[in-house]
Parts: sequence; structure tokens; C-alpha cells
Amino acid sequence: MRTLCATLLAVVLAVVGASSATAITTVGATAPAEAVAQADTPAAPASTPAASDPAEAAAELPPGTTTGIDGTVTVTPEGSTDGNEVRTPSSRNRVPAGHRLTAEQAERIARADPKARAVREDHPGSYDQIFLKGQTRWQLSIYAKGKPLREIGQVIVDDATGEVVESWDGPYVAWTMARGYDGAFGRSITNPWLWGVLVLLFVVPFVRVRPLRIPPFAVLALAGFSVPLAFFNNARLDWAVPLSFALLVGLFGWSARRALRRPRHAPRALSLSLPVWGLLALGVVLLAFRIILNVTDGNVIDVGYASVVGADKIGQGQSLYGGFPSNVGRGDTYGPLTYLAYVPFEQVWPWSGTWDDLPAAHGAAIAFDLLAVLLLFLVGRRQEADRTRGTRRGVLYAYLWLACPWTAYALNSNANDALVAVAIALLLLVGGRPLWRGLAGGAAAAIKIAPMAIMPVLATRRTVSPTEPVHWARPDWNVRRLAAFATGALAVLVVASLIVLHGQPVRLLWDRTIGYQAGRDAPFMPWGFYDWLEPVRGVVRALAVLFALVVAFLPRRHDLTGTAAIVLAVLLGLQLATEYWFYLYLTWLVPLVLVAAIGDRPIEWPAIRRRRERPAVVPRMHGPIAEEDAPWAAAARRDAPKPG
Repeated sequence: MRTLCATLLAVVLAVVGASSATAITTVGATAPAEAVAQADTPAAPASTPAASDPAEAAAELPPGTTTGIDGTVTVTPEGSTDGNEVRTPSSRNRVPAGHRLTAEQAERIARADPKARAVREDHPGSYDQIFLKGQTRWQLSIYAKGKPLREIGQVIVDDATGEVVESWDGPYVAWTMARGYDGAFGRSITNPWLWGVLVLLFVVPFVRVRPLRIPPFAVLALAGFSVPLAFFNNARLDWAVPLSFALLVGLFGWSARRALRRPRHAPRALSLSLPVWGLLALGVVLLAFRIILNVTDGNVIDVGYASVVGADKIGQGQSLYGGFPSNVGRGDTYGPLTYLAYVPFEQVWPWSGTWDDLPAAHGAAIAFDLLAVLLLFLVGRRQEADRTRGTRRGVLYAYLWLACPWTAYALNSNANDALVAVAIALLLLVGGRPLWRGLAGGAAAAIKIAPMAIMPVLATRRTVSPTEPVHWARPDWNVRRLAAFATGALAVLVVASLIVLHGQPVRLLWDRTIGYQAGRDAPFMPWGFYDWLEPVRGVVRALAVLFALVVAFLPRRHDLTGTAAIVLAVLLGLQLATEYWFYLYLTWLVPLVLVAAIGDRPIEWPAIRRRRERPAVVPRMHGPIAEEDAPWAAAARRDAPKPG
């Protein structure tokens, strides 16, 4: 086991160190010598002695400077205090306050960059413009000829050194999230060492050397997404996109086969390498670690920020849609229940009006994480008729959620994606009854819209006890049960929508959510990354919708494991057909993967197995043993063949 664990860690760390040279050909490269020589002008002084005549001294001071009472002159750098905001410089040939280069000098340095030259050569008629980026850098933006305005290249120059520090083309220009900025998502959670430890803790309960045992395929595939994430973090979409797509296809095929194929044999037992007390101890440590890391190191990405803003609008009795801050202008694109779920946290920690630390987003993310742990524990507990075995299975599910690197990724990014996993875990817990199944399914659809695709398979699921490991049958078309399911789903969707609309037309909700997402272009799936696949994008979307509808009419497994597998297949089909896909969406799938992979398999715990291999009492003397001291001895004598 040690050898296998070490090999897994080595693979993960090797991939994380993948070079980003082909994606960022000039990051950190020194500008051409002649450009640096032209830019080598004296820096503006930070302070100068006071002149004898204050009025004369003030007239001689450059813009952006102030004189203190003691006569010192302080320079206020020109540009925005927001390091990512760009502004047009006030002059092209004058050094801005607090800077070293003029706009013309920075422009010459950026134009000399090899990637900038290649972009201009590949796009005849293109043009560029120089901007101040924050207060310490310059940005040269290259635009394609014609309208609408389209940026096709970008070069960042450091003012202090006169060097090109970033150079981008292709999808990296518009999609800054694909540039591999350190800590952009989850901060230190993506540290190679920390991520590698989480991956090992996630798979180690399933690994044994004698006899050789490896994790189930779905668990390995979920851990395997670490490889494309490593390329993504190094701005290598050319590797990240096909690898992510391949893993999604593999999971889709596995889950569809597991749900639709009729089992011929009883499920094999799952032998674990860690006892239940070990999982419980590690789970408590992981729980504390995740919460502490979130509070001390977690960042709030735009997803969490938008959720808090929406909750603030609802709390003030306003309509959710429209009026979001410019730095999250389309933050109203999630389902209505997402914003409603954030309202209690925003009321406790009110939004300040800016994108600050956002304690409401931290509180919500931690609460959703804890709720997912609790629900998965209850799901595992209900899958066993024996309460002790059910508790052990629940501990296993809860531990795997806490050890999964993707759930930690979402938590430390303070995203809202764990809320979808909560709704899906609730669906697995109460899905045996049509009305409750409709309520849980409606909640999932009202959170992120995409789970609306699972409604057909949920509506036709048969009522099966969660303790039944395998139940394969045709769909259930009972009108009364279909009506109960529809009532539950519509109740959640309608009530949540009416609250957030606040009197505005339903069409507005459609346009802001489904309408916006359906027309969104992104380079994270092959349909958006490879231009030659553009003609088949519509076909793939149609196939994903068709699959979600057709499987509702096919014979399939209706037990809890089969339900998790078919819901997983439908969601994966939808994710495969979209362009805007991201690794945070893997959090949705974690409860489904766990139940679909191991839900129907009996679990062999190491401590239980050792007790069974030993006699209950070890005899210490020759001769018969009293039955009250060794009940097994009486049973052995009773079952022994009689002489003669």
C-alpha cells in the first residue's frame, strides 16, 4: 500500500509541475535590449526638498504630487488602486506620476514581444492601444479589425523593470480565469503537496496490497481529474480540455451502463483497508482543517460574491434581476433558490456593498459543507437494515466527502456549488417517496437550473426500499405517483421563482438564467476550444437532451445505487454538451459517485474480519470446555458427526 500511495503522489506532483511555456511564451521574459534602453529614463522622485517660495514650488511639481506641512512631496501614482482595472494614460509622452515609463515607451516594449507580433501578423488590419493597468503595470490590448470590438492579444509590461511579464493570445485573452494565476481558485488548496495528500486520503481506504485491491473506477476517475486541473493551473488548456472531456466521457459510459444493465450476479463485497474508527478520526481532523483553512485562507470568487449580492437584494424586498455591481454584472444567472439559501447568512453578516472578505459567503459555504456531510451520513445509514452497519457505511460516505479534494476546492473558493450537492444528497435520502423526491429534485433544479434535466428519470422511478441492493424493472407510470412528484417539484420551483421575481415577468427569469447560459461561449469544452467542432455543437446538445428523455422510458435499476447512477449519467451528458464547464461542477457529482460506486456492495471492515478469524475463547487446558464459557464449543459438538 505504501508503494502504491507513493506512486500516486509522485504522479500528481509531476503533473502539477507541467511547464506552461507554450501557453505563456513570454511571461517573465526580458524585453528586447533596444526597447529597455529607450525606456531607461530616470524615475520620478518620491520626495524633494521644499522650495523657498511655496507657490513657486507647487507650480513646479508634476501632477499627482502633494506637499506636506514639513515640506516633503508625496507622489500619488497615476492609475486605479484596483490592480486589474485599466485606464487610458493622460499623456503618451509624459511619465505618469509614480511611474518610470511613458506610454510610448511601454507601447514599444509590448509591441516587440514575439507573441504580440505574431498576433498582428495573423490578423491583418488589427490595431492596438496602451493602457495603465492599476498603478504599477501597462497593458497593450490588440484588437481585431471591424466591429464588434474584439480583443485578440494582450501584453502586460511591468513599469518598474520595463519587462514583459505576461503575454496572451487565443482564449486566454478573454478568459483570465484560464491563465493559471496562483491561488485564483481556492488559494492554497491547490498547493501540490496539500492536493496530493487529499487525493491519497480520498483513495487510501480502498487500496490493499495483499490481496491487491484498487478503488472503484468512478472513485479513481474523480481523483483523476487532478491531472487536467494541474494543466489548467499552468494555463495549458490544450491539455486540460481533452483530458477533462475524456474523463467525463468515461464516467458517463460507466454510470449509464451501471444504471441500465441488469445485474446477473450479486454485488461483490468491498474490502476496506482502514477501520471505521480510523475513518472517524481522520474525518474529524479533516473537518476541522477545512473550516480553519476556509476562515484563514479561503477567497470568495465571483460565484459566492454574486450569491451574497442577490441575497442582499432579496432581503431589501427588491427584485433579484438587474442592478448587480459592474464587477459581477451577470451574477443573477443562477437558480432562484441559490440566492434564497444565502439570505440567512447575509442577514447575519450584511453585505458591505463591496467585494471584500464577504463573511456571509464564508458562513454559507461552511454551512453547506457541513450539511452535505450530515446528509451523506444519513444516506449511508439508511442503506443498511442493521443499524451498526448503516452507521459504519454513513461514516464512510461522510469521510469520503471530507477527503475529496473537489469538495475542499469548492469550500475554499466559497462557491455555491456545494448547495447542489446538498440537494442531490437530500434526493438520495428521501427519494423513495414521490412527493419528497419531487421536492428534492425541484430544489436541485431551482439552485443551478441544469439539474432540471434529471426530472424525467426521477418522475418514473419506482418506489424501492433503500436497503434493497438491486431492483431492475420498467419505469413506473402510475398517474397518482407521477402527480405527487410533479406537485413537489413545481411547488419548489414556483414559490422560489415568485419570491425572487418580486412582481416582474417570468420571462425575465428565463432570459437571465437559461437564455443567458444557452448562448454562452467558453473554451473549457471541445465545442468552445476547437473552432472546427463548432458545427456539431448543436447536435451534441440535442443528443444530451434526447438521452435525458429516452432513459426515462427504458428499463433500468430503481434501487438507490441505480438511481444515483442514472442521475449521474444524465448530469454528465448535460455537462459534456455545454461549453462553460468548470472543475467546481465536480462537487455536484460527489454524492452520486459515492452511492453509484459502492452503494450496493457489502462492506468488509478490517477489524470485523480479524475477529471472525479468531475463536471467541482460546482454550487453556485439555479436556472438555464448559458450554457457558465457550458457546461455540457446544455448537461444534452438536454439529459434529455421530460415531457409528
